[in-house]
Amino acid sequence: MTHCLFRPLAVILPCLITLLSTTPARAGGTADAAIGNVRLGVLDLTPADGLAAGFDLLAVTPSLYASLNAAPAEYYAAGSPGPGIAATVAVGFGASGGTAATSGALADVAAHATGAANLGEYGYAAASGNQEVRLTLHPYSVLTIAGHLSSQAARDADASHYDAVGMTSISIVDANGYTYTQHTRQSLSYADWPAHMAIEEDFTLAYANGGAEAQAVTLYFQTWSNVTRIAAPVPEPSMAALLVAGALCLAGWRSGWRSRAPKRQRRPVAWAACPWRKRCPA
Repeated sequence: MTHCLFRPLAVILPCLITLLSTTPARAGGTADAAIGNVRLGVLDLTPADGLAAGFDLLAVTPSLYASLNAAPAEYYAAGSPGPGIAATVAVGFGASGGTAATSGALADVAAHATGAANLGEYGYAAASGNQEVRLTLHPYSVLTIAGHLSSQAARDADASHYDAVGMTSISIVDANGYTYTQHTRQSLSYADWPAHMAIEEDFTLAYANGGAEAQAVTLYFQTWSNVTRIAAPVPEPSMAALLVAGALCLAGWRSGWRSRAPKRQRRPVAWAACPWRKRCPA
């Protein structure tokens, strides 16, 4: 009796495991940030005084960083190319990675990050492209900074366990280290936010030196991208798998019930004891 009960279960259990253990959909996130087409200009606050407005460019210092932290290992890369030199730094681990780059043009920097399931829980991929520009602004001059920025953050439709951020920032800092102005834009995709956010924008900033002495000014152009994987998504079986699994389970229960149920047997009746013997034909 026992072997009859376990026989259908031995067939059904593997089927249930195969159906319910479905592979999760491909999930991940990407983030990008870029600054480009930057132009520096100058305006004269006192055109009638005979002094020429302007600025002197002292130094341009690019810096590039990329990092990745996954469950088995950690990766990091950095680079400081000279002004006017195109360069890229990158780290990669399977489908995940980070890349920072510059074309060599003034304030032309970019960062890209991609995160996938191989990051593990609380793993991340990040990149940052930056450029520092130091200059001296002449008396009674207005420095103008114009350019274009873009950022985007995206997750796959089912990637509720990923955070993606793309950010750009342009800052003007005076000789005392005071941030006179800062223009920041960021695209975010996490939690219940939209699966994709993108920004494309032209910008114009200005800084005025209204005194009779030249001033030291530093410009910072920064891009940063990051994708973080918070937790492993739990696979969910499809509706068809659930229906088939339910049918198999019902069939197994019915087969087991039949094997356990006692069978009714007909008891033979002696022909001599039959009360209708005389009425029955020979």
